[in-house]
Amino acid sequence: MTTIPFKAVAVDMDGTFLTEKKTFDHQLFGKILKKLQANNIPFISATGNQLIRSHEYFQEFTTGIDYVSENGAILEADGKVIKKTALDYDIAQKLLNFIQTEYPEAIIMVSAEHHCYILKSMDKAMKDDIRIYYRKVEEINKFTDIDPSDAILKVCLTADDELATIIQDRFNEKYGDYVRGTSSGNMTIDLVHKGINKAKGVADMLKHYGIEQKDLIAFGDGENDIGMLEACGYSYAMKNANEKTKAVAKYEAPSNDDNGVLKVLAKYLDIEC
Repeated sequence: MTTIPFKAVAVDMDGTFLTEKKTFDHQLFGKILKKLQANNIPFISATGNQLIRSHEYFQEFTTGIDYVSENGAILEADGKVIKKTALDYDIAQKLLNFIQTEYPEAIIMVSAEHHCYILKSMDKAMKDDIRIYYRKVEEINKFTDIDPSDAILKVCLTADDELATIIQDRFNEKYGDYVRGTSSGNMTIDLVHKGINKAKGVADMLKHYGIEQKDLIAFGDGENDIGMLEACGYSYAMKNANEKTKAVAKYEAPSNDDNGVLKVLAKYLDIEC
């Protein structure tokens, strides 16, 4: 058996680990996870998804999976939240009011630790679309109805990148350098606490385990994966990845619909596909 050249695995989910139908080869993954665990190699799901949504994908695998969710705003290792970076409630309310007042065309959704909040006035088709990706969706009359004890992790906008950047810069100019926008693809922008992103979340997870960045193998397909891919020792862009992501990755994996992540890992681990 060849020596495994990495000590941790990090995978983006949508467009990378998951097929377009939001599935993956469970049988092959089970074999891979067993081999990773036998070699004390953490498997990290690194995504913009809710933590509870991420859990659903791996519900049949009770151990061996860690989570960098909400683009790095919440980290879970060994079944326990080890780090959470929420927006200050009052500042989040100022941000929401600013967007609604200045840019009413932007569609807003708030992702908190325990719920996803949307307005009752939101278009039904948009509500249905949100429920595909988010769990515990709570419809409220206004954003000030959000429970202050439910930590706000990110404010999500359906808007183009240019508008999101304008909102980020104008808000920071008025209230301090506090929020940062991260593109999650498909016209979706996550506004999170400054300094929070997927790459930082993965780095913090590696630090938790005492593993260096050079010993990480990571897979991604979108622009919010670039920082993670730039920092790791073994970076893979999916065949279906955008060109900016492919430009920073050292290697290319088969497409997400071809279970490319699992095929690459299986080869490293001497597992027959």
